[in-house]
Amino acid sequence: MLLTLKFALIVIALSVFSACSQKSVIRDQKESLESSATIQELMLSLIAPASDGVWNSVSKSGIGEKQPHTDQEWAAARQYAATLLDAAVRLSEGGRLVAIKDSKFEIPGVKKSPEAIQQLIDAKPEIFFRYAQQLQATAEETLAAIDAKNPAALREVGGRVDETCEQCHKAFWYPNQLESKQ
Repeated sequence: MLLTLKFALIVIALSVFSACSQKSVIRDQKESLESSATIQELMLSLIAPASDGVWNSVSKSGIGEKQPHTDQEWAAARQYAATLLDAAVRLSEGGRLVAIKDSKFEIPGVKKSPEAIQQLIDAKPEIFFRYAQQLQATAEETLAAIDAKNPAALREVGGRVDETCEQCHKAFWYPNQLESKQ
């Protein structure tokens, strides 16, 4: 009986210790996620290169069409789309700062400071979240077009990726753009 009681206490102690350890790991992962990359860093390191890779994989111009032909070219386009999807998911999780404190944007057309952009996002987080979700949805459609090896669908969804990005930028990065030109 005493042995059973000791065994039960050991099991309870290990369970409590395990639960506490899991909570701290989960908390640390969340804190790490929120501080690991700003929106600016995600844009520059993941979203811009990945979206450029998707857009550059297909094109239609007066001199001809460009599209993936080999399995290797389709795989490269898929990697860009998967990176874009991952970054969109990270954006939609929220909790990210626009940029590190006291940083400056050297992006053509962006006249607002990171702090001013942060205020716009903080004032309308549901709109920012909606754009992040739209980017995620179009990235998923991009993957589907690539998996189907459908260059026409890839071209079409690539245009919608571009439109989603542009609408978000107009809302937060360079709002009132027309007013500033007058």
